[in-house]
Amino acid sequence: MLGFGLVMPLLPLYARNFGATGIQLGFLTASFAFTRIVTTFVGGWSADKAGRKKPVVTGLLTYSVVMTLYGFSQDINQLILLRGLQGLASGVVWPVISTMVADITMPEDRGKAMGLYSSMQFFGMVVGPGLGGILADIFTEAVPFFFCGILAFLSMILVAFLVRETFRNKASVNGPQKNSVDAEKTRANMSLKGSFLGDMTNYPQVFLGLCIIGFIVSFSTSMIQPVLSVFAEENVGVSTSGVGVLFSVMGAVTLVASLPIGTFADRIGRKVTFILGTIVTAASAFLFTFCGGFWPLMAVMMLRGIGRASSNPSINAMFSRLVPTSRRGKGMGIFIGFRNVGLIFGSSIGGFLWDVSSFQSPFIVCAVVSLTGAVIAFLVVSEPKKGF
Repeated sequence: MLGFGLVMPLLPLYARNFGATGIQLGFLTASFAFTRIVTTFVGGWSADKAGRKKPVVTGLLTYSVVMTLYGFSQDINQLILLRGLQGLASGVVWPVISTMVADITMPEDRGKAMGLYSSMQFFGMVVGPGLGGILADIFTEAVPFFFCGILAFLSMILVAFLVRETFRNKASVNGPQKNSVDAEKTRANMSLKGSFLGDMTNYPQVFLGLCIIGFIVSFSTSMIQPVLSVFAEENVGVSTSGVGVLFSVMGAVTLVASLPIGTFADRIGRKVTFILGTIVTAASAFLFTFCGGFWPLMAVMMLRGIGRASSNPSINAMFSRLVPTSRRGKGMGIFIGFRNVGLIFGSSIGGFLWDVSSFQSPFIVCAVVSLTGAVIAFLVVSEPKKGF
């Protein structure tokens, strides 16, 4: 994530140098999500068949090549193509790594574990954006991509030689887990037994509900993802290095908040924590429209960091309780697939609104959709009393 932090806030600015419109910025994100859908399912299936480690190593190697090629791009079409190739690698790497974290943690501690895991990701996002902005200002905006390629390759080496396989054979996991059915399962859940979801989890309604919530949250977040850096530079007047600092500060807040919020979620419930985090994220999206300078923008980015620290680990921890180890890779693949579909539509619509309406439109719609997701989560999702 240090490598990705170097380049992700700068990618829209890099694309603007090639004359990218708001719609093309949306396509830049949508191409990533579209190809990620394909390998998310393949990666989850292979992780349940051949183990977790091999897909991660393969994906990180692909990452290292693609990120290096970004630095040699000549136009926006090449960037969109490379972003799609990056999505292929991402679909393999991140769902499987989340599955590995769930494999080695007890259900009652999984919120804390996901919080710690997320905090390590955000630690990279603390240092990366600021460093990337400085490198871009000193050299060119292509240089951070070369650094990212090197770091992805080093990550691949570390996983290949230091990380142990977490997947256990089916015989060891299907025994007690297969029979750990919640006695308080609802009649609606029972009626879905024998269906695809019913065969995968003892809580098919909750499974489907979280997938839909994941779609909504991803849809709303991705509406501003392609244009946030451009908004800061072109509408607020922040320099390239300043944009990096803003994202570093947001990452720092998320890092500091992730572990205590994860522990808090284990005690009071992941659902409540997720809803509160989604409301905070919605508020931050709306407040962006009132930012006229660097410091107000930084305050809102910090607020957004708290929302991310609350919502992302909580929904991942809730979902991981629904699926036994032997099917967790496939289940996580489906969950991430729903989020990728939201990413495709959200980023495309956000870029379209930026071009044809106003720069405030993506932020306002993002806030409304986020609040809708919080309401649906409150009404539809329930945490199982027992989990895997």
